[in-house]
Amino acid sequence: MNKARQYQNIIYPFKKSEFLIEYNLPEKVSDVTLILGHGRYNNMNIPLYDYLAGILPSENVNFVRYNFPFVDNPKNKVNKSNYKVCYEAIMDDVHHELPDTKFLFVGGKSFGALMSSKYNNKDAAGFVFLTYPMHFPFMKIPISRKALFEIKRPMMFVSGSEDKYADRGQLELLMGALNPYAHLMLVPGADHSLELLNKGKRSQDDLHKEIAEILLWFMSDVIEKKLKAKS
Repeated sequence: MNKARQYQNIIYPFKKSEFLIEYNLPEKVSDVTLILGHGRYNNMNIPLYDYLAGILPSENVNFVRYNFPFVDNPKNKVNKSNYKVCYEAIMDDVHHELPDTKFLFVGGKSFGALMSSKYNNKDAAGFVFLTYPMHFPFMKIPISRKALFEIKRPMMFVSGSEDKYADRGQLELLMGALNPYAHLMLVPGADHSLELLNKGKRSQDDLHKEIAEILLWFMSDVIEKKLKAKS
């Protein structure tokens, strides 16, 4: 098993804003990198990301997570006018720190997933969307999904069956419309935070392990198909 190492950089995307970007790497840096953003009301230190930070480097994947500028300063909002600036700052730092990345995967959770889809990084081999928001809670006012149809590369969606931001029927219809690019892991009994509402035989750690395994499968499947296409 690879030993993991961790460090953080401070980057400045616009005005006087700053945010942390954290690298969780195998002892020997991999050529596979996964970058994930977080939700609107939390930060990069959510339990799922803590778990991924421990397990992915052991599976020879560079895991990168970061805080949006609004985490430490609510005045620094990420909106349509500046989210691209944020992502460009992130990618510049990743390219500098991990220049040997051959297979890049990007995405995020909730707000981070939405912003990542809008950025549509052309260097990405695939996208990871955790609890992608499709409408507002309690009101089925749809959130635009136009950006997803412009990606046209492999996408892995992970959503809870009890997610108030994503109606299950609408989510399944979206997967059909995005075919053949989209895959869906629907987690029974989980909410928008991917927390189990009723813990019975499965624990939250069990769920984190299942999500890590599906992400590893997704990345390996994308890489295998890309290598076959080149041979």
